[in-house]
Amino acid sequence: MREALDALYGSLPMAVVLADDDYRVFYANPAFFTLTECTLADLELMEFRDVLSMFCLGLCGDISELLESSGGWRDIDKPVAMRDGGLAWVRVRTDMSPLPQGGTAHRLMVDNITRYKVAIEGLLNRKNLYQSIVETRPDLICCFLPDWSLTYANTAASRYFNMDRETILGQHFLLLLPPEVRELFGQAVDTITTDNPIAELELRVDGDEEGRPLWLRWIIQGFFYRTGHIKDFQATGLDVTDQKVTESQFMHADRLVSLGTLVSEVAHEISNPNNFIMLNAPLVLDLWNAVSPRLRELADKEPGAALGGIPLDDVTAHVPQLLGGIIEGSQRIRDFVRELKNFARQDMESGFEMLSVNDVVQTAVLLMSKTIGMHTSRFSVRYGAGLPPVRGRRHRLEQIVVNLVQNACHALRSPEQGIEIATTHDEQSGSVRISVIDQGVGIPPQDIPRVTDPYYSTKREQGGTGLGLSISLSIAREHGGRLIIESEPGEGTTAAIALPAAMQ
Repeated sequence: MREALDALYGSLPMAVVLADDDYRVFYANPAFFTLTECTLADLELMEFRDVLSMFCLGLCGDISELLESSGGWRDIDKPVAMRDGGLAWVRVRTDMSPLPQGGTAHRLMVDNITRYKVAIEGLLNRKNLYQSIVETRPDLICCFLPDWSLTYANTAASRYFNMDRETILGQHFLLLLPPEVRELFGQAVDTITTDNPIAELELRVDGDEEGRPLWLRWIIQGFFYRTGHIKDFQATGLDVTDQKVTESQFMHADRLVSLGTLVSEVAHEISNPNNFIMLNAPLVLDLWNAVSPRLRELADKEPGAALGGIPLDDVTAHVPQLLGGIIEGSQRIRDFVRELKNFARQDMESGFEMLSVNDVVQTAVLLMSKTIGMHTSRFSVRYGAGLPPVRGRRHRLEQIVVNLVQNACHALRSPEQGIEIATTHDEQSGSVRISVIDQGVGIPPQDIPRVTDPYYSTKREQGGTGLGLSISLSIAREHGGRLIIESEPGEGTTAAIALPAAMQ
């Protein structure tokens, strides 16, 4: 019998004790003596009730009633002392078990669940610690399912959405956001994958009591099952209004650095003479219109007559066109200077609007035309046809293109190296892209991760501030987009901004 029972229970990690119908103990496996302080000599003096009492069972009442009500596992509220001096948390089960050689016996099974209990307590402690941290933070912290229903919102989030904790749970999170930002927020969530589980975007929300614009930076993280399917999301909203004000000041300072070169070269030398041209060219045209009939009469009377060596027929035919071209050119110069002034104006308060990226590129190219001409003789623009519009701030997007074109110009080693700007639509990702491609010196691979860091510059000797790409990245994120830089040393660089296409 003993050998048969050892074959059945001897190697089990779970303690097993058997007793006959008179509740006399006749077997205990080795795990029982490891789990308890009981020895074989102690067990010979004990009845089944005594063994049960070691685990707080059968201390009072009829033992038969206890065993009749058995059949399931019971967690014991107090730990038991082990042979090695430690304490173990256990669960127990009593039932009737068939014996190998016939008959049945009362069976006690004791499972050591210390490891699981410690793990659960650790999880509960971490959960309590997490909640104590997130509940006291001023940031908005929300958890929501793939169907957007909220499963958690901390105190700050409940206060921000003006709802109590019980009411906000189960609400459609996207519908709680202002209508003008829902599209960008939804697009950011759609970009989350197992390879890129975090999305960031900055959104402007309604102003505070003083009328200041408020900015929230949302950091959205997706959590996935092992199968790769999305489980839920956590969104953390940080108030970055003060940071945006500071960034706006840096952006304005950077624009002034750029404009310091542009305006000093063109504003005074072009604007004042152009005023004389715009004033006098129409007067000259009026004067010509007054005398041209007489010249035509003279040409009719004296065939072959010339003025300044030019036949009168040609003079009367082409002079109005020449004067019209002068007037048109002076108007283009006026528009150019006006764009410079618009570019320099602070735009912290300007709102988002539907924009054509082709228009943005066209204005930026106009601003940079002289700089481009000084650095390359091979410049081209490929405007994509039928591009969807984007939602954004015109002057800030123009600033990105200006910054990228400036970098491309400074990367060229000779005018024979070219620069190309291209606008395209990636239907798969739903983004519109502006790419600036140069054939310059390129960027070493180890420097690419750092080129968007503030004040990091590879062209200090050319007056670089180290802010251009950092500011461009900030503007791209503000619009829910990305700044992409690809480069090969000695071959050139492609710098692109990818913006989410606006839904029409």
